Amino acid sequence: MNYHEIPELSNFYLEDSYVLAIDEGASSLKFKLEAVLSENHPRYEKPITSEQYCYRKISLCFLNADSFVWTNRNFIAFSDSSGETDYGNIDSFSISDDGYTLSGDWGKVIINGKAIKIVIAD
Repeated sequence: MNYHEIPELSNFYLEDSYVLAIDEGASSLKFKLEAVLSENHPRYEKPITSEQYCYRKISLCFLNADSFVWTNRNFIAFSDSSGETDYGNIDSFSISDDGYTLSGDWGKVIINGKAIKIVIAD
């Protein structure tokens, strides 16, 4: 199953979304993203002139998880020409019977749990 087949994620393009922060709680993991919205997303707007995509700040939340297993952590920030920093993208998002495996420049994490919630910040 592709992450696009998850209803909550069907109108996002994570490979070109930027990871701004990762917050880990006892049973939750939250990725704060500058996310790419597809044209089918209800909050989609035509991109500004200097951008290729429509971006919105969101939180991608994994809730009530049994565990998080980090097989790699690499929180090294990248800076763009305007001085804004991020931790790269979500390059891989795979789905299993027990949960999800996500990876990118920031590391790799296995999430044992299925609950996902998207919160759009702006």
